[in-house]
Amino acid sequence: NYTVLVVGPTGSGKEVLARMIHDHSPRRNGAYIAINCSALSEHLIESELFGHVKGSFTGALNDRQGAFEAARGGTLFLDEIGDLPLNLQPKLLRALENREIRPVGSDKTIRTDVRIVAATHKNLYEKVLKKEFREDLYHRLNVCRLSPPSLIERMEDFETILYSMAKEQRVRFSFNAIERLKDHTWPGNIRELKNLVSRASAYFPG
Repeated sequence: NYTVLVVGPTGSGKEVLARMIHDHSPRRNGAYIAINCSALSEHLIESELFGHVKGSFTGALNDRQGAFEAARGGTLFLDEIGDLPLNLQPKLLRALENREIRPVGSDKTIRTDVRIVAATHKNLYEKVLKKEFREDLYHRLNVCRLSPPSLIERMEDFETILYSMAKEQRVRFSFNAIERLKDHTWPGNIRELKNLVSRASAYFPG
């Protein structure tokens, strides 16, 4: 049930690790909910995480359950946690420490029951030093830390990863093609390789 912080370059498989943690945990029968903290506006992130009550803001036509409630008994994956707005960080810290949340516009608190897995490609400690990320939240998240390497740092696994993706997409690569792929620097890491295999499957199905 410990909080996990996954730190690694973009495309290195952080969400895959988060999902595996959930699937192999006592919470595997509960929900797995993923929220990308960089993909939503500041206002929407608060509502997505904690929910809101009807009439709490323009467009709030009904009460809405947030991710903390939707993931009750399961895992909440907070991707790109380094992009969480500074003014929302105390609310997340309170949710982690007190195991309770308060929906937007509500005066009532709700007890929570989730395990948090957070991920970022940024250096959170540098953000702490720049006063862009709360130090107390950083330490609360950094309980168990995983650091998946970039693809270029794990080339001994390259063929295994490629074969797994190719089998799933039903496409084959020649020996010469694989050798050429090994020479690539893969700045987009696992995600770039996955996209390449998908394109190969589209152009050369079967």
